[in-house]
Amino acid sequence: MKLLIWGDELGNRAGTLNYNFRLKHETQDKKYGYFMYGLEFEQALLDDIYTRFGAFGGFSFMEVLDDYNFHVTPSIGAGIINRTGKNLFSLSAGLQFEYFLGDRFRLSVLNQITQRTDLEYLYDDLKYRYSFFIGFEYTLFEVKRKRRP
Repeated sequence: MKLLIWGDELGNRAGTLNYNFRLKHETQDKKYGYFMYGLEFEQALLDDIYTRFGAFGGFSFMEVLDDYNFHVTPSIGAGIINRTGKNLFSLSAGLQFEYFLGDRFRLSVLNQITQRTDLEYLYDDLKYRYSFFIGFEYTLFEVKRKRRP
């Protein structure tokens, strides 16, 4: 969202597209929430395209602010950044806010800090960059455990 609206100090103009796709699995609900884990793909359409493949995991807290539809999920992740043909290991941490708009559809806001090892490689300056993504999630299918008689 930052690149899209403001650009950055490295010469990337406002209007630069940066998107994130996630595929995740959520475990069964417990008293306070549930564990979740998954894979993600992020790409920023810079002059030399930034691509990140990663895995993440966290715990979703339910009934935040006494509203069952509002969930908050802190998470951590690891991945590989590919930029200028070089693959570099990277860590990330996130805080996601979700609001269920229906049984299968929810509004999602992801705040993420990523270790940008590509900037260290390119500019000899390791940075931790903040990213803000807003979007929707759709539940493709649910895996239900069978109850034993």
